[in-house]
Amino acid sequence: MRSVLVAAVFSLSTAITPPQSVTIDLLTVSGSGCLATTTAVAISPDNTAFTVTYSNFVVQGHGQAAHKDCTLTLRVNHPDGVTYGVDETDYRGFAHLDPGARGVEAATYHFTGLPTRRSSQTFAGPMDDDWQVSDQPDAGSVVHGPCNDRRPLTITADLQLNGTSAASFMSMDSTDASVSARFHLSWLKC
Repeated sequence: MRSVLVAAVFSLSTAITPPQSVTIDLLTVSGSGCLATTTAVAISPDNTAFTVTYSNFVVQGHGQAAHKDCTLTLRVNHPDGVTYGVDETDYRGFAHLDPGARGVEAATYHFTGLPTRRSSQTFAGPMDDDWQVSDQPDAGSVVHGPCNDRRPLTITADLQLNGTSAASFMSMDSTDASVSARFHLSWLKC
C-alpha cells in the first residue's frame, strides 16, 4: 500500500523545466559581507539555475578570528502550476590561509516557514589557491516552495577565519571574475 501511495504522490509532482520565462527579483541584501551595489543575481536562459555574483565578499583575519556574512532574500517569478527548490549549489572563491589557519564557507537556504537546509566546508592552511565546493542535498530532501504561495527564498552565505594569522583571508569571489555561486533549481509541476 505504501508503494502505491508514494507512486501516486510522485505522479502529482513531476520534475519539469518551465517552458515560459522566469525572472528573479533581489528583494533585500544585508550583512557584513555584501551591499546591494556589490551583489548581483541573474536567472539562466534555460530556467535551470540562477547565479549570485559577489564583488566584495572578503573576510580578513588581522591576527584574530573573523567572519563576514551575506543574506539575500529573493523572489523567483515563475508560471502558475509549478514550484521550485534549490537542488544543488556551487560556491567558489579564493583563500590565502597561513599554516594553522582555517577557513569555513557555510550557507543556509529556506522558504519562510519551511525547513532550513545547511551546509559547510572547512579549508585548512597552508593554502593559497582558488576553492570551489558543491552542496548537494540527500536524495529526495530538496525543499520546494508551496505551489499556491510564492514565498521568498532566503539564502545566507558566511565566510569565517580561525587562527591567529595576520595575513590570512578568504573571498567568495573569483580572480577570473566568473560567477561566485550557482544555484541549480529543481522544478516540480503542481
